[in-house]
Amino acid sequence: MQRLVKDFISAKISRRQFLAGMAAASFTPAAASSALAAVEPMAPGFQIPEGFTRSVTGTGADLLVEQVLEAGANYLFVSNGSGIGPVCDSLVDHPQLQLIQATHEGQLVSIADGYAKASGKTAFGMFSRVGLPHSSSNMYNAMKDRTPMVLFSDHADTDREGTDSHEDIDDWISAVEPYTKWRWTARQPERIAEWVRKAYKVATVMPGGPTHVRIPRNVLYQANVTADIYSQQALNIPMVLHPDAAEVERVAKILLAAKSPLLYVGPEVSQTHARASLVELAELLAIPVTQHRSFYADFPNFHPLYLGELPAIASYLDVYPKPVDCFINFGARFPLRKPGFIAGVPVIHASVDAASIGRNTPLAGALVGNLDQIARSLVEAIRSMASPQQLKDRTAQRRAICAAHTAAVRAARVEAGRNSHGEPVPWPRLMYELNRQMEKDAVVVEELGTEHKTLSFFPFSDDGMTKIGRTEGRALGWGVGASAGVKLALPDRQVVSLQGDGGFLFGQTDSLWTMSRYDIPVMTVVTNNRSYEETRWQIMNRGGRAGKANRDYISYLGDPDVDFTKLASAYNIPGAVVSNSDQLQSAIQRGLRTLKEGRPFMLDVRTRTLGAGAELSWYPDYSVAEQRKRKV
Repeated sequence: MQRLVKDFISAKISRRQFLAGMAAASFTPAAASSALAAVEPMAPGFQIPEGFTRSVTGTGADLLVEQVLEAGANYLFVSNGSGIGPVCDSLVDHPQLQLIQATHEGQLVSIADGYAKASGKTAFGMFSRVGLPHSSSNMYNAMKDRTPMVLFSDHADTDREGTDSHEDIDDWISAVEPYTKWRWTARQPERIAEWVRKAYKVATVMPGGPTHVRIPRNVLYQANVTADIYSQQALNIPMVLHPDAAEVERVAKILLAAKSPLLYVGPEVSQTHARASLVELAELLAIPVTQHRSFYADFPNFHPLYLGELPAIASYLDVYPKPVDCFINFGARFPLRKPGFIAGVPVIHASVDAASIGRNTPLAGALVGNLDQIARSLVEAIRSMASPQQLKDRTAQRRAICAAHTAAVRAARVEAGRNSHGEPVPWPRLMYELNRQMEKDAVVVEELGTEHKTLSFFPFSDDGMTKIGRTEGRALGWGVGASAGVKLALPDRQVVSLQGDGGFLFGQTDSLWTMSRYDIPVMTVVTNNRSYEETRWQIMNRGGRAGKANRDYISYLGDPDVDFTKLASAYNIPGAVVSNSDQLQSAIQRGLRTLKEGRPFMLDVRTRTLGAGAELSWYPDYSVAEQRKRKV
């Protein structure tokens, strides 16, 4: 669908070709018409209705700022760069747009990403033209997550383009093509608002994603430019994508006939606000639920039907000895390796992204559309096919067995957390203590090696805690900045960032500067086991020569032994180091008190290493100082 949108607004295809393309992608005529209504205002030559625009005269930067404000932005996330100078001039007359500055373009993007994920709004950011390479890692994460984001930068003056001049190369746009839904260089000042509008709309159309617009600096400074600014009404055109009714009925029959179905949920569920309707569907048929790798908890993880991540199905099948006979993927990328227990069973895939349907596996059913609409339609169809008593009779045994199993698993985890103790701190004890003291509606922003650590201990639901992170892209260097963006979006909710020591060392100290400057009260908890643990597992468990020789070439981080509270103190952020479980309670209490006072806090928790190579501290020790022939 995103390709159709891009081609339509670029005038490469007609209205008829757009509708035909939507039909070919399995969208219903109603859904195709709704999509056309949403994107048609972006097409060249479209007649904007009266009252949808207003005329503004100013600099190119004034037009940029006016259109960003009209899109509903409260913040513009920026880094340093003289190319942002024209926008600084404009802000003198537009004080309602608040700048949030980062000292690194990659962290700017992560802050914007966290804000967009938490607020549900499109985030806007701007960086210097030469900052693009720095931004690309977290731009990639945002593209994998389909995060709606519009990123601007200045560009070489129009009379210098293509000359390999100062701070310029011939083609900046191709560099971000894999990481953006749409990208453009705006060379005409009177069309800046038009390009901002298109970037905004492309970023927000599901599946979303980052867009990037470059504007020559002289165009931003150009004065006395008159252009139309598009109203929010013109920008936010509702688009409802209903699934095909016949396919809904067919899939409903498959689900009713299944003796042992399994529901697999992914981030599109949360992005389309489908959790409540999906819970209703799962409860209606007592379908056990597993979670795809996701930056949200896409199903309440303490629900009686929630099993955990996909490997957890094995222990459930030990107590419910009926092989899976129907696999329903709701809004997730398909598992990289099909688990053996679903081989040969009917697979149903529901997604708002037609391009992902059936991409990696043959399907017995395909439902394209908004996932909330799909779940509601399936519930309605199933209720029309079976009475409440029939549904109860069909699902009673599975419901009881699954509920007993999940309750036992959760109780065992809580006991493991409560009873584990010592030095270094066992990670289950850390999670147990955090959950015990945090607010019931706290937001957990995590960039740990595995979501299992958070999904096992924190109860995430629509009326409880919220999970944001880790990204599907998995490129490290995202979580600390993202937590700052989350707090900006949700200032009245407690925000705790869970960060691995290795991930923090991916340039994330820069975001502490932003937290300190703007009094962003986030508690950053570093699980400091002095190791890239998952990297070590992957290498050591292969049985290769490094593992057999007990050599940890790249994962050991204990030399230098980083004290993260000292890094935080450089930014005037208080903190505490915890090396024993007995110190946890008081340290967490101190951190949460600091948040109430309006300041960020750093908690450096020295945790145990686990798994293959956990005991190793060997690394390839090398000293340049010892190689010198002269002591200079």
